[in-house]
Amino acid sequence: MRRTLIAVMTSCLLAVTACTGGGSSTPTAASEAEVVAWMDKVCGTVDGTVKTMADEPPIDMTDPSKLKSGLSDWLGSKVSAVDKSIADLRDLENGPHPKSKELATAAQAGMGQIKTVLADTKSKLDSSTDPTQVVTAFTEMVARSGELEKAGADVQKKFDETGLAEAARKASNCQSLQAAPPTP
Repeated sequence: MRRTLIAVMTSCLLAVTACTGGGSSTPTAASEAEVVAWMDKVCGTVDGTVKTMADEPPIDMTDPSKLKSGLSDWLGSKVSAVDKSIADLRDLENGPHPKSKELATAAQAGMGQIKTVLADTKSKLDSSTDPTQVVTAFTEMVARSGELEKAGADVQKKFDETGLAEAARKASNCQSLQAAPPTP
């Protein structure tokens, strides 16, 4: 269950930087390097969250209070990582491409959806009074994985619509995200 969640979340974040689409508006030679450098920053921002999401929650089924606190702390660290990515993406809205803000805003919205799922789960978990409620909250989060997949697909679509897919293919942080093996 937890591996499935982590894999889905990671793949959604990777979708933010998936650079397989067409749709390129070719910047002038002088600005192409700036656009690629900007895309590298966007992908670097996402990469930080991907790396944070890749670890597994500490699950100690022998002690219900440790199970609850471990999962709550784990979710809290994920919410913080997503918050940082959203703030960093906000700082990148004024990039060198005419559609930089459009892409950065779409990526922020996708991260916001991920944050909502994580924060809702943490809230349910923190208010739970027995181990069954803890497991239920975490199971519900896994069930919401479709929302995360849609968020990633929406951002991927924006990559193509904005014409930034080509620049992303050239940005090293985007390439390393594509090369990263999915979480098992």
